[in-house]
Amino acid sequence: MANQINQIKTLLAVFILLLLVIATRGHANWLSSWVHLPDFTIPALLIAGVYFRSFSVAFIIIVTAVLIDNYAIIYDGMSANCITPGYGILLLSYYFVFWSGQFLTSLAVDKNIIKNALIVVLIVLFQWLLATLGYYAFTASTWAKFPAYAQHWLPMEVFWVLSWVLAVAVVFTLAPRLIPFLSLQKSGR
Repeated sequence: MANQINQIKTLLAVFILLLLVIATRGHANWLSSWVHLPDFTIPALLIAGVYFRSFSVAFIIIVTAVLIDNYAIIYDGMSANCITPGYGILLLSYYFVFWSGQFLTSLAVDKNIIKNALIVVLIVLFQWLLATLGYYAFTASTWAKFPAYAQHWLPMEVFWVLSWVLAVAVVFTLAPRLIPFLSLQKSGR
């Protein structure tokens, strides 16, 4: 019975992660008509790394992101300029986020909050750098412009990811106290 409850909680959690990725993935969608939220893909992969530790969950999140991007390009007329060989590096950077999340003890506020916060910041910065260098390597005409590009985009993009992670930390800290059924435990894997 307890195993069945854990499976239901896992399926519900993965479903919620996928809904958040679908609702926020940076393209025009039903949600952006009245509110535009930053992309939840990276926080979803961190959560998957910390709590699920199953590559299948990360794979589902990454495939969902790819499908959303392809849909936006094919059916919504979004520019395909980011679909270069560098896009493969973006996908590898997503797997890096998932894999690195396994080194965190929790995303809730606990005795390891400072260590976990520093690790999260490093993960997010490295992911941004890896993905951006991959994109820039295949689309930019000159590397001389990269410092200005990074100065413009890094603070904004990293800020929004870290804002999501902060929101997740608040929810993961308060939810189990308010609704004990929602207690979060790392996978035994």
